[in-house]
Amino acid sequence: MTAVLDSRPHRVAAAAVAFVYVAIQSFQWYVFSRLPETHEPVSSLMQGRVPLNLARAGTMLGSFFGLLYLFLVVCAIVARRRPGLAIAAFLGFFTFCLVEIQLRSVELFYVYLELPRRYQAATTALEQARALDAQAAFQSVQYALYFPLGLSWMIGSLLVLLGLGDEPVDWLARWAFGLNAVRLALRTFDSYVLGPRFDALYSDLYLPLVVLTFVPLAIWLLRRGTSP
Repeated sequence: MTAVLDSRPHRVAAAAVAFVYVAIQSFQWYVFSRLPETHEPVSSLMQGRVPLNLARAGTMLGSFFGLLYLFLVVCAIVARRRPGLAIAAFLGFFTFCLVEIQLRSVELFYVYLELPRRYQAATTALEQARALDAQAAFQSVQYALYFPLGLSWMIGSLLVLLGLGDEPVDWLARWAFGLNAVRLALRTFDSYVLGPRFDALYSDLYLPLVVLTFVPLAIWLLRRGTSP
């Protein structure tokens, strides 16, 4: 199975996934720049069902199925040298993608589609308040789950770093997963220890860091050979 996944067709397909992920993240960046800022719970709730935002949420949900395949191919490459590390790394990546898919699904189908409908159909202030409370509860749960989400992705990235081979082109993968691990460590420390204090800076750097991570990763997949 490892030899099948660590083959030219699968590496090309995984590289394509990396490029598509960058495109989807760029689209998300564009959508956020187009949507007006919301400061009230009601306006935030109703903005969720805007078609442009629904397109963003849908493409982001789909992207994590692609990332799961990308990480599977990466771990197959690592497994040629360090099968134990590859399995552990994939468990980290699988946890990350699973939590993301669950959160994005609830966000899209419940928070963005169902709750606005409930709010508009409400006949009493109490029913409207319940819809807003459900939105706030999701945001609190989402914040809590981003801790295991980021931690599992960081651990998977570190394990890949330890398991990479000695091909000259492997420095690209080391850069990609090293940068990702550092980004996640700093983000986790900021969010759950400091406060957070650097949300604005992180938002500004988010897309550039995605590009600096996934473009080198894609190039690595395209240029790498099949030697252990």
